[in-house]
Amino acid sequence: MNRSESSAMADTHSVPELVITPVAIPSLRSNFAWTLAGNLIYAGCQWGMLTSLAKLGNLSIVGQFTLGLAISAPVFVFTNLQLSAVQATDLNVESGFGNYFTLRLLATVLGLASVIGLVHFVGIFSSMRVVILLVSISKCLECMSEVTAGLLQREEQLKRVATSLMVRGVSSVVVFSSVFAFTHRIEFSIIGLCVVWASVLLFYDLPNVRRFGRFSGSFFRFDRHELLRLARLGLPLGWVSTFAILNVNIPRYFLQHYLGLANQGFYASLAYPVVGISLVVSALSISVTTRLARLFASGDHRQFLGLLKKLSMLGFLTIAAGVPLAFVLGRPLLIFLYRPEYADHVDLFAILIGTAGVGTVGSFFFCGLTAARCFRAQVPVQFAGMLIAVIGSALLIPRFGLNGAGIALLLSTTTIMLGGLWTMLRVLDRARR
Repeated sequence: MNRSESSAMADTHSVPELVITPVAIPSLRSNFAWTLAGNLIYAGCQWGMLTSLAKLGNLSIVGQFTLGLAISAPVFVFTNLQLSAVQATDLNVESGFGNYFTLRLLATVLGLASVIGLVHFVGIFSSMRVVILLVSISKCLECMSEVTAGLLQREEQLKRVATSLMVRGVSSVVVFSSVFAFTHRIEFSIIGLCVVWASVLLFYDLPNVRRFGRFSGSFFRFDRHELLRLARLGLPLGWVSTFAILNVNIPRYFLQHYLGLANQGFYASLAYPVVGISLVVSALSISVTTRLARLFASGDHRQFLGLLKKLSMLGFLTIAAGVPLAFVLGRPLLIFLYRPEYADHVDLFAILIGTAGVGTVGSFFFCGLTAARCFRAQVPVQFAGMLIAVIGSALLIPRFGLNGAGIALLLSTTTIMLGGLWTMLRVLDRARR
């Protein structure tokens, strides 16, 4: 029985809301190309928003925006429960899209309420609270677009996911930068961002679910038992994602405490290449997760491991080429992207590029673990990395400043990469027995 036949049977018997509509599955190369292009453009546009703030505003405004992201992102990363990954590896269609969409909506509302409560009790000044709230609303809209991407990922219709990212990225950087140039108010810029992302969700993402996701039922299904089952299934991945995002943001928290908002803005701006590379790696992981899941489920561990090795080479290439280039071209590049004072931190820029390479290798190990539906084993590895980030930041930032933050992140990322490798080898060893 081929994939389309088995999927159709699963849809017919277990999830009546899905209609059987043949949809051609693109090649892996095509999905790679579209996903890479979509995430490169999206990452570049996200960086472009930060660059526009640095050029048109000041370090304090950059710090407000990046601190808003640093505070809100971990909350929504946890409440997402990585439902997109759970859905993409649900090859037998055990749960319908309506359940995933409803759970993501409820969890996102809970996340927004948590951020509101957090900023109320933490003693943040009022203008910063507004920025954090608006950034959180934009994250809510992003979360709902992601759950539609999970269904399209399972069907390997990644061209549609990439197109959504491109439209969101280009339109957001244009609107965000234009509004800031006209008003010089970060709050109005984020409102413009929210309007753009809401429009893409309503007029592109949701119609794609109908057309290419083979879905015809209601987006809302309040099946309490099924929602609880999905929540329990995704909870370990929620912790994994939370520890991972905290690992990236912990140095920013310590910088804010020890060196102030301006230095946090410096670090965040220079760290954005790491974020950009991570988005590209995430896109590549998305494009192969379902394919890896099929290889692992069928027992073809040789091809499974071979594909992971090929993907990991991207990380080693980033280290081998990116770090030397950062030292050679970093100064003029930072002056071009930001301002001359940013060019005094080429060492930090190189450290962060190296960190991105190490993180790339580790990300693909975790992609393999997710494809194998091995969720819980990822939690202690990410938790260990987060502890290293805390200890490293506490010890190194007071002594080495911005470079200390970069070294702490590098140590933490290396810990996660090695732990992911060890866990992946154990899973393969058990599967072969």
